[in-house]
Parts: sequence; structure tokens; C-alpha cells
Amino acid sequence: MMNTNTPNQHLMALVTFIALVPLVYWIPELIEPFLPANKLLHVITAVGIIVPIIAYGVVPTFSTLYHRLSHRAGCWRQSRSKCS
Repeated sequence: MMNTNTPNQHLMALVTFIALVPLVYWIPELIEPFLPANKLLHVITAVGIIVPIIAYGVVPTFSTLYHRLSHRAGCWRQSRSKCS
């Protein structure tokens, strides 16, 4: 049986996409002055910064918020005395 407190796979993909767009746009430009003129090094460094932000920041934060909001929505549908 599927856990109803986990976000839908498509919703997680959308959140990840929305979070990636500004990171992929700005981080390569921000790190460029600090690296030598090597395209591979730029890509590896940018990916090395972006992936942890998504994996350890965005996804856990969204999952926590989703869990809290879905719990509140469930409490709203049921008797509030069960959800304190």
C-alpha cells in the first residue's frame, strides 16, 4: 500500500525542476570568476554545488512541508480532536 504522506512523484519532479532553474541559471555565473578557463571544471563544480542544495535542502524541506500540510488537511477533514 502506498504511503499517503509522501508527495506524488510528479509533484516532486515539478518542485525539483522549479528549484533547479534558478540554481542552474545563477550558480555557473557566480563561480566562473573563481575558476580557471576549463569548461569541464566549471560543469563539475556547478553540479557539485547544485546537487547537494537539491538533495539536502529542497527535497527534505518540501517533504516536511508537504507532510505538515497533508496532516493538517487530514485533520480538517476529520474531527479536530484527533489531530492535536
